[in-house]
Amino acid sequence: MDLDTGFRPSRHGFGFANTWRDLLLGMVASRGRCGGMVFAALDSFLAGHHLPAEGRSTTLPAHTSSLARAIWKRQVDSVVVALGENLWRFVRFTYLPSTNVRGVSVATRQELLPLFDMMRGGLPVPLGLVSGIGLTQLARNHQVLAYGADFEESRALVYIYDPNHPRRDDVILEIPMNPRAGIVEHIGARTKPWRGAFIERYKPSAPIT
Repeated sequence: MDLDTGFRPSRHGFGFANTWRDLLLGMVASRGRCGGMVFAALDSFLAGHHLPAEGRSTTLPAHTSSLARAIWKRQVDSVVVALGENLWRFVRFTYLPSTNVRGVSVATRQELLPLFDMMRGGLPVPLGLVSGIGLTQLARNHQVLAYGADFEESRALVYIYDPNHPRRDDVILEIPMNPRAGIVEHIGARTKPWRGAFIERYKPSAPIT
């Protein structure tokens, strides 16, 4: 790994998959709590703490548990941090066209140098992943954690913690240097396309205990 922050989903991520269904801010359907899980896992990693035993279990916590409430709080934080900057970036990237010079593909490549600089300093970086175009696609967007990268002549391979795929160190975001080529998430032998990605604003919080 050319860039390695030391984070590993198998050691530092949650043991259960992101299968919650919620309404964010009472309005936006959320496909789970990916942002909350990413932010909470990063909180613990940066503090040098292990996640609690319930967090390492493969069983999804009950909605009423203290762990579920803590992850939900970080889910809300992941959207409203810095006056909602992450939410507005999701909206902006969701509405950008796919391939022209002002589109989401070019905007994604402009995120790479800052991303690699942050990881070179040892910091895993939350990323927003953008799916389709338009308001109805907002709920299909996703949040992951970039923790390492390899560089090849024509592409960058970004290692990510994806809360939808717990305990897997083989989940990789392939970003070709050619902006006309699509971004692809590799989950072992499976693939999932994304239109774009951006660095999320992150503010540390006390780790879950």
